[in-house]
Formats: sequence, C-alpha cells, structure tokens
Amino acid sequence: MKLLKILTLWCLLLAASFGGAKVQAQPAQNQGTTIIAEPEVEMADMLRRDGKIYVVVVVLLTLMGGVVGYLISLDRKVSKLEKQLKDEMVNR
Repeated sequence: MKLLKILTLWCLLLAASFGGAKVQAQPAQNQGTTIIAEPEVEMADMLRRDGKIYVVVVVLLTLMGGVVGYLISLDRKVSKLEKQLKDEMVNR
C-alpha cells in the first residue's frame, strides 16, 4: 500500500506541474520599439498544426497507464506474498 501512496503523490505532483500557467515578465517600457524574443519550437508547432500532437499525448498517457497498472499489480502480488509469509510464521 505504500507504493500506491507514493504513486498517487507522484501523479499529483506531476499533474500540478503541468497545470501551471505560462508566466512572462512585462517588458521594460522604452522610448523606442521593444523587441521580445520568443522561443520558436518548429517541431511542436508542426505537430499541433497537423494534429499529431494528440497522438503523442495518447501514446505517452498509454505508456504511463501501463507503468501505473504494472506497479499496482506488482504491489498486490508483493502484499499477497507478505501475507502468506506472515501466516506461515504464525502457524509454526
């Protein structure tokens, strides 16, 4: 059950890190024209434009779901083995 608690906490922290809004400082007010350099990520723009970004997100979510499912099943198996070992020690 400790693994499940740790996994839940990790998922909450991961969700909170994605939930943050993009924050930018205000540009300095100059007399002339202010030029703000914004980073350009061509690959991400292309994936969004083509609609393939959703495929990437679905694949990542599927992988994360598989890992979470595997960890939960592993936790259940270990808990079952611990219980069997405890019962055998008590019955001796």
